[in-house]
Amino acid sequence: MTAQRLVENCVLTNQTAVVDEMLNKNLLPAEYIYPFMGDVMEWWLIDSWLAERLKREGEVVIEEYGCCWWGRLASGQAICMDSIIQKIAAG
Repeated sequence: MTAQRLVENCVLTNQTAVVDEMLNKNLLPAEYIYPFMGDVMEWWLIDSWLAERLKREGEVVIEEYGCCWWGRLASGQAICMDSIIQKIAAG
């Protein structure tokens, strides 16, 4: 699978404003992001398949309310260019 295809199939939408608001209102447990406090630049709604693989790689993943959010530690480039996405796509 290519990194572009992985993103098209598994990364659903940017939800930075939603997750930030939920964290500010203590609707999500802080332990999800404690080691990465201040490092997360974007939050993306992702499918459970990608969530499992990102967790295995030590990425920030929140699983609550039937959703999976990835705390992306980068910004400004296409997601398919992120090294972690490239690694997962390469299998």
